[in-house]
Amino acid sequence: MKFNAQKLEVYKKLIETTELQEGYQEFIKLFRYLRIELEKDLYDFSFSGSIVENRMDFAYFQLLSDELKEKGLKAQIVFVHKEYQFEVWISGFNRKIQCNYYNYLKDQNIKYIVNSNPNRVDYIIKSPLPKDIDISNGVELIEQLKSEVNGIVTFAKNITI
Repeated sequence: MKFNAQKLEVYKKLIETTELQEGYQEFIKLFRYLRIELEKDLYDFSFSGSIVENRMDFAYFQLLSDELKEKGLKAQIVFVHKEYQFEVWISGFNRKIQCNYYNYLKDQNIKYIVNSNPNRVDYIIKSPLPKDIDISNGVELIEQLKSEVNGIVTFAKNITI
């Protein structure tokens, strides 16, 4: 199998000449902190055992509640690397559930962003945090995430299809 030599050289130079590795390690430390602290505060939810790192596209962990499970839904705290932004997602347990909710929500005027392609992207609705939030302030970030989780989950629990 052949790999792109130029891209590998770029990666090598970034590792050698920048603090990319240290920065990524600090991000993972922050993300783990968020998961642990949110689990303490959002006791109505069960949390996935680990965080998922998806090729530096995004990282996430899941939150489940009995009410969401009954509807075939789950919530995620997501960090989109390219946008350098946190988001809270509501997703279906599978594509069929996601498409059913999408079809119900797609023409409604709601405050959340509705996914335009539920067969390819892993959320039904999402709520991005403000881009200017200081993510180095863990306490502020936790409060903002709790607020977004509570709002979007309340909205999702009240959807009747």
